[in-house]
Amino acid sequence: MENYFEEPFFSVIIPTYNRAHSLTSAIKSILNQTFKNFEIIIIDDASIDNTEEVVKLINDTRIHYLKNEVNRERCLSRNLGIDNAKGKYVCFLDSDDYHLPNHLEVIYSEIQSLQNPIAFLFTNSCNEDSNGKRSERCCPDFENFNSYTYFLHYTVNPQRWAVHKTIFEKINFDNEILICEDMDTSLRILAAGYPIYQIKEITTVYVAAIDSFTVSDTKKAEKELFYLKRIFSRTELIDKLITQEKNRLLSMCYFHLAIKANERIDKLNVLKFSIKSFFLFPKGYNGKTNKILIVMCIYSIPLIGFLARSINNIKKK
Repeated sequence: MENYFEEPFFSVIIPTYNRAHSLTSAIKSILNQTFKNFEIIIIDDASIDNTEEVVKLINDTRIHYLKNEVNRERCLSRNLGIDNAKGKYVCFLDSDDYHLPNHLEVIYSEIQSLQNPIAFLFTNSCNEDSNGKRSERCCPDFENFNSYTYFLHYTVNPQRWAVHKTIFEKINFDNEILICEDMDTSLRILAAGYPIYQIKEITTVYVAAIDSFTVSDTKKAEKELFYLKRIFSRTELIDKLITQEKNRLLSMCYFHLAIKANERIDKLNVLKFSIKSFFLFPKGYNGKTNKILIVMCIYSIPLIGFLARSINNIKKK
C-alpha cells in the first residue's frame, strides 16, 4: 500500500514482547482505522517467538519495525518509538489490546476543534475478558475531580492517550519505572502545566490477557508498592498529590501483601501488613477490605485465633 502523506498526523507505538499470538489483531485494528494518516512503530523488546515473522507478513509501508537486542522493558521501548516518531501526535497500543475503528478519527476531530493544542488527550475505554465479552470500564468525567487525584485513582493507560510530540521532548517515560509508568508519566505531564483533555467516547478495548502483568504477575503487590513510593517522592509531585489518595494506594498494596502472607500462613506478616493497610486508609481501599483484614488478624493471634476457629467449627456443625 502506498503512503499518500508526506508526514503522518499520528504515530502509533506498539511495544511488544513474545506476543506473536495477539500482535496481528492489534496491528490490524490500526490499519482498519477510518482515519488513515498514521504510521505504526512496533518496538520488539527482544522477543524469542515469531514476532518478527508476524510483522513481515503484514505488507504496509506505514509499519516500521525495530527490535531491541536485549529485553529492556516497555518504558524504554516506548521511548525508542517516540524518538523515531514522525507524527504530530503520539498514540500507543499494547500488543494484547486493540483500538476500535474510529479511535484515531475521534481524536483527530477533537484536536481540530481545539486547534491543534500542545496537550495531552485521552479517550475512554472498555474491558474485554478472555472469552471476548466486553464490560464497562470506570472512566468518570475528568473535570469533576482534582486532576492529580484522577490520575492516581483511575488507570488512564497509554493506549487511550494522544500526546503532542513536543511534550515528549521534555517529559518522557522514566526507564527506571517499570510499574505504574502510565500514572507516573501522566502526573508529570500534568505537573509541567500542559493542558489535559478527556474525550468521552469509548474508542479502545483493554483485553484481560492471561499473560498480562495485571493478571499473571505473582509479585504485583510488591512491585506496585516499590514504584508507587518512588513516584510519590518525586520533587515535582510531592506537594501536589493528595495524601489521602496516596495512602489509599499504599493501603491497597499492603492489603494484598497481607492476603499473600495469609496464604503462606505467615502470621507475623499478616499482622504487620494488615496494620499498615488499616492505619494508612482505615475504611479500606475499596470500602470493604478492612473486614477481611480484621478476620485475618484475629486468626493470626495464637490464642484468639484458636478460639475463633473453634467457635466457627462449632457453628458449622
